[in-house]
Amino acid sequence: MQRYEKQSSRIVYVGTYNGGGDDSLYVLSMDKSTGKLSAIGAYAEVEMPSFLTVDTERGRLFAVSELQDEAGKEGGEVASYTVEKETGALRYIGKQPSFGASPCHLVTDREGKRLVVANYTSGSVSLYPIEEDGTIGPLADRKRHEGQSVRSDRQEAAHAHCTVLKDSRIYVADLGTDKIMIYNMQENGEKPALVLHGEVKVHAGAGPRHMAFHPDLPYAYVINELDSTITAFAYGQEDGTLREIQTVSALPEGFAGESYCADIHIGKSGDYLYGSNRGHDSIAVYRIDRNSGKLTLIQHEPTGGAWPRNFAVTPDGKFVLAANQYSDSIVTLAVNENTGRLEPTGHELRIPKPVCIQFFE
Repeated sequence: MQRYEKQSSRIVYVGTYNGGGDDSLYVLSMDKSTGKLSAIGAYAEVEMPSFLTVDTERGRLFAVSELQDEAGKEGGEVASYTVEKETGALRYIGKQPSFGASPCHLVTDREGKRLVVANYTSGSVSLYPIEEDGTIGPLADRKRHEGQSVRSDRQEAAHAHCTVLKDSRIYVADLGTDKIMIYNMQENGEKPALVLHGEVKVHAGAGPRHMAFHPDLPYAYVINELDSTITAFAYGQEDGTLREIQTVSALPEGFAGESYCADIHIGKSGDYLYGSNRGHDSIAVYRIDRNSGKLTLIQHEPTGGAWPRNFAVTPDGKFVLAANQYSDSIVTLAVNENTGRLEPTGHELRIPKPVCIQFFE
């Protein structure tokens, strides 16, 4: 594990679709001024760590292992590491079964005591306690979604695709049912439990995949994989409700090729929203109207590679890192802080099958 200059660099973790004994989880150093990336470490304990989450305060990293058994009902796993805060080095702690197939997203609560995992293929959500040393405890609760929607090829059953924490509630975008399921986390005796709070319908055939809440305004945004759209919602903090206010295309007008939306983030200023297109291989940039929450398209910027499954905005808001799964590359784009537009920096790092980017700072 190489060292990095703490003042001038930040640590970046990359989950991939690698496995089978090969390195699958990478540690990078990123130059804060230029956006240049350098690989400084790699780990092989987790197979196909397709999504990561980092608890910076407590020095922990959690990863899914996107596996499934032959029946497509179980087989997934979730793992934890401790983070060496001075170097970013990881120490593997252990794993638990995800009690579902193809886990693809996870989140911790603010106290770092509970972990929620979305199992895509089995359409279920699993809840675990987190021990003081970062060990993932035995399964505490599991909720399985039911239903389907209009796309028989992709929506034949429920497919939970993300777990987002907002005001102590968990929001789960379910691609298969065209719904956002909302859960409260409560204590049930000595165990935490998921209690259904409500659900929100997204338009038929949308395929909601990931979502982002505005950091300081009452809005939420869902990126829809199947019809390449983004839906804006007004968010009710007291009751946790979502009310649709707008749906816009994530693709350029007239584009007729095959493309599927993937990831969504809001820039540090809160004025701009970004969403990735796999197929068109771009990031769509929108201005957020602070009074209405509505989006106005600014730009489609190529990601410099193929199939940007995930991307991330740096904590200082100056760069976007795009994980191009099919071209084995992470490309750095600069953010124009005055306009929100993205610009190439010329920096690219080769990483096999990158699919998730998280920062430790």
